[in-house]
Amino acid sequence: MEIRSTSIDLWPTRVTFVETPVDWVVNRQLADEAIATVEANGSGSMANAAKRRVRGILEQCDAGQTLKAHLFACARAVLGPWAKYLDPDHCENRALVITKGGFISTHKDSREGDLTCVHFLTGSGSGQPVNSVGNPRFVIEDPSRYFDEGRLPYESRHGYSVNPRPGLSVFFPSHIPHNQHPYEGSAPHVQVVANFRVNLPVAIEERLFD
Repeated sequence: MEIRSTSIDLWPTRVTFVETPVDWVVNRQLADEAIATVEANGSGSMANAAKRRVRGILEQCDAGQTLKAHLFACARAVLGPWAKYLDPDHCENRALVITKGGFISTHKDSREGDLTCVHFLTGSGSGQPVNSVGNPRFVIEDPSRYFDEGRLPYESRHGYSVNPRPGLSVFFPSHIPHNQHPYEGSAPHVQVVANFRVNLPVAIEERLFD
C-alpha cells in the first residue's frame, strides 16, 4: 500500500522592508526631536506607552515632513497598482521613545489605518540581517489564530523577528498583530509608527473574487 503525505507551512501575508542610509541625518534629527519633546513633558523616564508617545511627530518639524514624504513614497511603492486608492491626507503617526525596560504589548493598528509602517530612527542592528535578534526585538505575529489558543507540541509561535536599525522601515497590513520585546539599552530607542488609509471601491472583493 502506497501512502503519501505532504505538509506546508502557510502564513500568507506580505511584509516589505525599506532602508535609507544609516547615516541619513533626518533619522538622527527626528530622534533628537522626539526625545526632547518627551523630556520636556517630564516623562522621559517613564516606561508607560502613553508617556513616551509623541503624536503627529511627522508634522512638527522639517525632518518630520521629509520623513513623511519618504514614507508616503514607500507606501505607494508597496501598494503598486493599488496606490491610486491611497488617501493622500491620512497619515496617523506618532514617535515612540523607549527607555530601559520599555516594551510594546501585542496589538494591531487596524483602527488607525490599513497599511502600517514602523520606521526605526535608532537601533543597534546596523550591518546585521533584518531577520535577526535585535534590541529591542520587533516581532510581526501570525494573525491566523487567537493569542490564547493552545498549540500542539510541534507548533511554534509563528512570528517574524526584526532587528531594529536606523533608517529601516517595515510595512505590513494594519490587521497584523505585532509587538516589541523589552529594551535593555541605556540610551533611548526611538521609532516612528505611521498608518496609511487605503480607500478601496465599494464591493471590490465581490468583483475580484466572486
